[in-house]
Parts: sequence; structure tokens; C-alpha cells
Amino acid sequence: MIADTIARLRRDSGAPVDPTVRGPVPLDRFFTELAISHVAASPLTVGKVADLLRADGLPVDDIGDPVTPLAGFLFFAGRVGKAFVNAADILPRRRFTAAHELGHFVLHREVMKRFRLDTDQTLLETDVAADPMEAEANRFAAELLMPEEVIRARADELRAKYRACPRLVLAYRLASELLVSREAMRYRLKNLGVGDDD
Repeated sequence: MIADTIARLRRDSGAPVDPTVRGPVPLDRFFTELAISHVAASPLTVGKVADLLRADGLPVDDIGDPVTPLAGFLFFAGRVGKAFVNAADILPRRRFTAAHELGHFVLHREVMKRFRLDTDQTLLETDVAADPMEAEANRFAAELLMPEEVIRARADELRAKYRACPRLVLAYRLASELLVSREAMRYRLKNLGVGDDD
């Protein structure tokens, strides 16, 4: 289901996977296609998000303790959607969080209220999240940012050149190319069974 959803989103956004093209997945195209604003703020807290939403004239109910630190936050009301990430996080983490929030929008907006907040404790770059919606949003982010076709193509290149494909080497190369964390990439490679070692 998630793979099919991402394939449709890629098609509609004009951003198909092309393993011959190097570089990170262009997240901005997906946000534009879905008409969601992407906002980076620091520090990202419930109170900061509420202030930014109110400044835009958007309806804000009680969304939690204002001092609660956040990794990400998704808000939508009618045709307005906003995804917030912590500007203090490193770029790979911000990209994963943005894709995670995009995943909530695409997969869960029908069952969510007007917002979804993700604390540092709930947003993990693995499928270990206790909440099933968090696990789905994580899988969405991983599949969107780390396309299987690109991963397999780079593994084939490494194997053709060196007659081996050490998972750790592949993880470092792909993490740099796709602007994701090495930990997230190692996890993705292990899940896909790509690479010669654990």
C-alpha cells in the first residue's frame, strides 16, 4: 500500500525514480503537489507552532503543553496544510522528519484530527515506533527518501566495480548521496537485504 501510494505521488509530482540520476529526492516537489507549506523553526515546541499558526490566522485549539519540544508537527484545516520541522536538527534528520510528516498527511489525514505532533521520543528512523501510524509514517519516509531502485542500482555498481558490496560502505555512499542519516540507510539496506554483511 505505501509503495503504491508513493508511486502515485511520484507520478503526480513529476518526480519518478531514475536510478541513473544522482542526488537526493526533491521533497519540495511533493510538498508543492500536495499544497503543504514546509516550515523550519527553532526551537520547535508546541508553543512555537501555536504562535506561528496564529500569526497566519489559522484556528488553533489546545494542542498541548507549550514547552513540549517537537521533532515535527503536521497541521491541516480545509485546504491549508503545514508541516513543521526543527531547524536545529541536522539536514538528514530534518529531511526524514519532513517526509515523515508528509507521510502522515498522505496516509492518515482521514483519521487524524487537524494536527499530529511528533516528539523526539515518538519519531524514530525505524519501524520500532509503538504507534502504528508512526511506524507507517516512518516506512513512508524511508521508501520516499531511499528508493529501492536507487539502492539496488548503487549496490550493482559497487559489486561490478569491486566484486563485493559491503553494506557499511554502501550505506555511507547512499546516505551522502540521498541526504539521509547513515543509521536510517543501514536500517533500510538491512530491511531490503541489500549488501554483503550485517
